[in-house]
Amino acid sequence: MTKPGVAARLGAARIIGRVLRQGAYSNVLTNTALGDLSDEDRRFATSLVYGVLRNRAAVDSAVASRTADRKVESEVHDILRVAAFELGEGRTPAHAVVDSAVEAVRVAGKERAAGFVNGVLRALVRQPQAAWLDGDAPRDLRWSVPAWLLSRLDAQWGSEETERFLEASRDSPAIGMRLRKPVDVGAAVVECDVLGFSEAVYGTQLIDGAIVQDPASIAVGRAAAVLATDTVLDMAAAPGGKAIHLADLGPRRLIAADRHQRRVVTAAKRSRQAGHSFPWVVADGRHPPFRRGAFDVVVLDAPCSGLGTLRRRPEIKDRVQPEGVERLAAIQRDLLAAALSLIHPDGRVVYSVCTVTREETIDQVDGLNAAAPDGIPGMEWGNGVLLAPHITGTDGMFISIVRRA
Repeated sequence: MTKPGVAARLGAARIIGRVLRQGAYSNVLTNTALGDLSDEDRRFATSLVYGVLRNRAAVDSAVASRTADRKVESEVHDILRVAAFELGEGRTPAHAVVDSAVEAVRVAGKERAAGFVNGVLRALVRQPQAAWLDGDAPRDLRWSVPAWLLSRLDAQWGSEETERFLEASRDSPAIGMRLRKPVDVGAAVVECDVLGFSEAVYGTQLIDGAIVQDPASIAVGRAAAVLATDTVLDMAAAPGGKAIHLADLGPRRLIAADRHQRRVVTAAKRSRQAGHSFPWVVADGRHPPFRRGAFDVVVLDAPCSGLGTLRRRPEIKDRVQPEGVERLAAIQRDLLAAALSLIHPDGRVVYSVCTVTREETIDQVDGLNAAAPDGIPGMEWGNGVLLAPHITGTDGMFISIVRRA
């Protein structure tokens, strides 16, 4: 019989491996790949996955300090990562962490690595507890953020604001939901009326009939201020949460578009399940198949680096590269120019991105006829408003209302 906690640790290690080597997303796998575990073990495994990914640079540095140049098999390395994080965190007795890691290696069929794992972790135990996670570590190691990204955030915000953002991005948020109608939420809700929006809540479990959506995303639909007479285009609409919100607001006509056919099929099915039959179109927003000036409102939630979602997907900070930000910024510029061509002279574009780099946010609307939306809480930044975990307690989101010059 497997010792208590071993299955959770091994499950966490395997998810970490898929995230780091296969490009999977932690928030998806923690919801789908731990089904064989008890509720308690699922929660424990999830905390380990996020703990390792949020502190990956520090964890890997600790493991590397005791494995030297030795080649370590991938799954064994992931088990070491989990154990190193636990040792650095200091909540579980060190002997229990070491014993469980050795047992996890054996359960994984890596018996020959058991002695090696035991030796590495016992060497880590002899280090001052959490020395590699404390405030004396270099900033990029302490925050486990690539040096280039830390430098870029410092340049746009200053080090104090940057660290507030990174600290808040380590929190584990509850489930963000949009209530489509008044319901008795009972004990399922941990926070109501987020941002002052009565339909936006954080909860511990999905409420029947609610749409899973962070309040920062709900703010985008709010910013659109759709009227019953409006013709609306959701320009990069998949996976469909914002499109459903726009439809719920009751415009005269709504069209949703996205360039990925598979995502359009899935999103269209989701919108039908929500009770809406508005058309979905497969289209590249840079070359939209619509006539100029056809819409009152275009919502452009543009593809971006996603750094505003670090609370849910901490691995993103290790995947984003400087050249990737520049590439996305160029796409965003093209999409925004196309969106502006599709609104009539008195229309408006709602530009939003769930990230925080200035290249993808304030620089995109600089010099345009743009302004922060009315009634949306957050920090005014350039010609828009920034929501972020350290500012509004939500995911990060930049929103700007752009009109034709």
